[in-house]
Amino acid sequence: EPIVVYGDYDVDGITATSLLYRFLKKCDAQVSYYIPERQSEGYGLNAEALEHIIEQGAKLVITVDCGISSHDIVAGVKDRLPMIITDHHNAPEIIPNSVAVINPKQPGCLYEDKNLSGVGVAFKLCQALWLKRTGQPYLDDLDIVALGTVADVVPLIGENRVIVEAGLRKMNDAPNLGIAALIDVAGLNDKKITAGHIGFTLAPRLNAAGRVTHATRAVELLTTADPDTAQAVAEELQATNMERQAIERSIHEEARLDVVNQGEGADKVIVVAGEGWHPGVIGIVASRLSKRFKKPAIVFSIKDDKAKGSARGIGDVDILELIRSQEDILLGFGGHKGAAGVSIEVQHLERFRANLIEAARSLSQESMDADGDLLGEISVDQIDFELLEILENQEPYGQKNPKPSFLLRNILVKVDRLIGKDGQHLKLILQEGNNAL
Repeated sequence: EPIVVYGDYDVDGITATSLLYRFLKKCDAQVSYYIPERQSEGYGLNAEALEHIIEQGAKLVITVDCGISSHDIVAGVKDRLPMIITDHHNAPEIIPNSVAVINPKQPGCLYEDKNLSGVGVAFKLCQALWLKRTGQPYLDDLDIVALGTVADVVPLIGENRVIVEAGLRKMNDAPNLGIAALIDVAGLNDKKITAGHIGFTLAPRLNAAGRVTHATRAVELLTTADPDTAQAVAEELQATNMERQAIERSIHEEARLDVVNQGEGADKVIVVAGEGWHPGVIGIVASRLSKRFKKPAIVFSIKDDKAKGSARGIGDVDILELIRSQEDILLGFGGHKGAAGVSIEVQHLERFRANLIEAARSLSQESMDADGDLLGEISVDQIDFELLEILENQEPYGQKNPKPSFLLRNILVKVDRLIGKDGQHLKLILQEGNNAL
């Protein structure tokens, strides 16, 4: 019977959709997939989309990376469309009354590792089904699982660490056809792929599809068996990412100037808004502003009488709780400590900004320290290949296992100059006594 995998437009959702689609194809299922359009449909389950899926004759929908908060939508189609919910987001009080709900964070779930990403939960489903059908462990597509796990910035500890380590090995030795094409267009062919390459180079190219065009192109990349198609889609995503970067740079500069002009008004929290700012990139802009000014940031895109915002916390600041303090004037909000979304009527925007600035006055500078603790002080003569090997053995680095930071004191900068294509790299010679680095 026809099965539809219902995903999400971020990299976690894209990889989870691709993984489960590929797996069900291996099981000879009649399967297709559906990913909502970011601007018109928004995140998660969509009632209109489900009606369309019913009309197309689907007999089962399996969600990935979404659905746990959609009790009412699931209830609306329960008699006409069986659903299995797989998700990793925090569970609300009312769990969807579906055929099954697979989420380690739901009350009563005995699964020990609660930090799995959406694609990680989907992978557990694949493993369980394969074990039941064949008696064998399922270890295919670990590079896809690693890609989504790193991109979703879940803690790289416990099972996630094992998944990413194994997935990186596959990504370097025998990657998925689409991932190989993505590595090629990103100029990483001669590099050993690390979690850093996933987070800062590969994932943004997949994300660009959901932000600027449509995320289904990224799923096509990860599910195709044709090298020419993989290369063509990868090149398209590369171009889309460059377009996304241009849009993002323009909005970031406008937003940065707004922050500077606000002066002390943006002392503890940043709230900026722009007419027609592309809603697909405001989250990235918020992240950049937060890191640049070392304070929480919310960036709004205004369209007609509504403002849609994306928020990023920093350090120990809980951005969701800051937003929650103003929920009486909001149309909606959600997220977690580090990142959140919010919508509000434009007429209440200035009141929201003023109230949030007031609420943020109690935040200490220590709570906004994004740098964390240094691992220790080090001297130039201690920096050698042995140290690099030790640090490499601690990979993959990521959330909850950050790359170590060291402090060098009393350093004289002897040489600093821009090198490489378009001067994108900085060459330094650092002098410490008689030693140079």
